Amino acid sequence: MINLHYQQPSNTSLEAFRQQSDPLADQLIQDLYQNLQPKDIGRLFQNFLSDMKDIKYDVLPKEMQNYFKQNQAYPDWVDWVKIEQAGKLFLQIGPEYAIALLFRSLPVGYVSANTVKVLTSTGYLAKDVKSGTAKRLLETTQFIIDVMGTDAIRPNQRGLKSILKVRFIHAMVRYHLLKHEWDSGRYGIPINQEDMAGTILTFGVGAIIGLERMNVKITADEKDALVHFWSVVGHFIGVEAKINPSTYKEGRQLYLQILERQAVQSEDGLVLTKALSNFAKGFLDFDQAPHIQEHLIRYLIGNKKYSDMLGLRRPDTLTEKITFNGFIGFLKTMNSIRGNELIDTLTKPLSRIFATKLLDYFYNEFELKINFPNEIREHWGIYEDRNRSFSNTFEQLIAQTASKLSLGAIKFR
Repeated sequence: MINLHYQQPSNTSLEAFRQQSDPLADQLIQDLYQNLQPKDIGRLFQNFLSDMKDIKYDVLPKEMQNYFKQNQAYPDWVDWVKIEQAGKLFLQIGPEYAIALLFRSLPVGYVSANTVKVLTSTGYLAKDVKSGTAKRLLETTQFIIDVMGTDAIRPNQRGLKSILKVRFIHAMVRYHLLKHEWDSGRYGIPINQEDMAGTILTFGVGAIIGLERMNVKITADEKDALVHFWSVVGHFIGVEAKINPSTYKEGRQLYLQILERQAVQSEDGLVLTKALSNFAKGFLDFDQAPHIQEHLIRYLIGNKKYSDMLGLRRPDTLTEKITFNGFIGFLKTMNSIRGNELIDTLTKPLSRIFATKLLDYFYNEFELKINFPNEIREHWGIYEDRNRSFSNTFEQLIAQTASKLSLGAIKFR
């Protein structure tokens, strides 16, 4: 079903949305501060930030219990067929989807100078890699795993509770920034309607654009399903229906419009991009292209103006150009011929290697761990007792294949 409440907004109306927040969640914060001690609210907030396990209602204050239980009504335009289709797609291409988010969706959002002001004001991604970037990226990854599991956004399930938790965290951040001389006239209200809509579209439209740049083929129906899924997430996270498109065509138009409206080079955007690049370099390293992560981000963004705003490097030397072009050519070719039984025996383990190396990096370097439902583990081939020899064997296979394409030696870590 289509969200019939949605209407393509003008730039003038989008500017007005920058002064609109989330009255329901804001009222929750007011109620908490009227009935609880500030230290208890702070402890609750910190627990939600640090504990990524399933939320138990019975240990929460009654205000929070009521909030979680009373805000699970689905929009009248929800389409459960599309929700199921998006979940199946995630099982199929989850690792590729993660690449599109990490190397395309997240960084291109850093051109929105007013939006990233909230991130840097709260220390998001701007601290050292261990306590800042890695932890925040892990939280984002866990959120996606939570909400995109089968039936995860059904009533009282982990995914729906995670969405409402994030909505509460947003309201707390907004409350405290506004108390500390936040310039709403310049930046808009913290985590306002336009910023929330743009963020939700990042997970749908933004990721789809990245997938297309990698030649991961998804159908028009699958694009609609993924955008529809995230529009339902947007509903529960507090995005108003009239700025929450549920089809790919409408979503893409609004996504590009918001990006173009907000795109300004800023020191904050440069800092966030550098932090993300440093994180990525820690687990993905090509001997012949030491800045491969920046080249990949630049390629997946696919917009020279935005990439320049973020200070992303281009491949400079001939070796870097040959290495990167060979890498992208190899990746796109493999993705373009998916469905062939022989090719799938290569692409699926390649996807597994990326996911495994990322998870190993989180755990070994930062002692951070993602909780996976068994269904996702089985589809992606990720287990607690991962077979290291399998991974190493495949790294050798990649290197051998890459060598034939003038990639040179590839090293993952």
